[in-house]
Amino acid sequence: MTEAIVGALAVLCSMLALFNWVEMRTAQRQTNEVLEKYVGTKTEISWSDRLADRLDNQEWAKKLAPQLKRASINLRPSEYGALLIAGELGLTFLLYLGLDAPFFMSLLIAGVLTPLGSRMLINSRKFLYVRKIDAQLSEACRLLSSAARAGLSIPQGLELVVKEMSGPIKEELNTVVKELQLGKSVEVSLRELINRVPSRDLQVFVNALIIQRRAGGDLARVLSEMASTMEERKIIHKTIDATVAQARFSAYMLPVVSILIVFMMSQMIENFFDFFTNIFGIIVLIIFIIMQVIGFILIKRIADIKV
Repeated sequence: MTEAIVGALAVLCSMLALFNWVEMRTAQRQTNEVLEKYVGTKTEISWSDRLADRLDNQEWAKKLAPQLKRASINLRPSEYGALLIAGELGLTFLLYLGLDAPFFMSLLIAGVLTPLGSRMLINSRKFLYVRKIDAQLSEACRLLSSAARAGLSIPQGLELVVKEMSGPIKEELNTVVKELQLGKSVEVSLRELINRVPSRDLQVFVNALIIQRRAGGDLARVLSEMASTMEERKIIHKTIDATVAQARFSAYMLPVVSILIVFMMSQMIENFFDFFTNIFGIIVLIIFIIMQVIGFILIKRIADIKV
């Protein structure tokens, strides 16, 4: 038992050390980029950076990069992939050493849970990214309304919003402004913004701009009323979040409690994990994992109230 605890702690410390190393590399890379931009000094590229650059040019990395950006995860695809591999190996040895589970079963569980956890992390971070943009839309509407009253056009109003507001809406609208400066039409740029950010409030905002641009009318009044409506929606969202907080907490605690129960049974029943070395035990394990995932998804869906 003591050896298992020491081994599990060693795996945990190794994972924390790797995570801190990746954070240090990210901070160092950002510092080097600032120095190259303002000072003009060229920093020496290490072998790990060259390897990361080569991995980032792979097809899987190009698909993963925009997902990480939308999820506000400040890591390169190669760094994120390295953390996933380290996490899978760490979880494998944690189950193998900490719970005395068979190595094959530990590897199977880690191979299933790691990609699933990665997908859940990215999706939850994307949701937070969209919620941050939704929270800033009312202020963006007020700025555009003031710009319209001052006689500015929609592109000029968007430039004003980019100057006055902070991220993440600043970065998204800045992309629209740059596309407009390159000659792309307002409608096409705004439609692409909706495709990048799947937000219902943002879709209403974009449709209002497009309709007013086509049909004309008092854009300033429409945007002012939209800002008030979005403020009311923010209050409703906060009320709903407070109401369903317990259900969401239950969804996150469900797999944790299940793992703790398995750990307790492994300590009370001798050779508990030998059951999972045959076909019947593996089938039971797969059913257990599937039911855990279904339970988590059901609770999340019930707690996901859309306004």
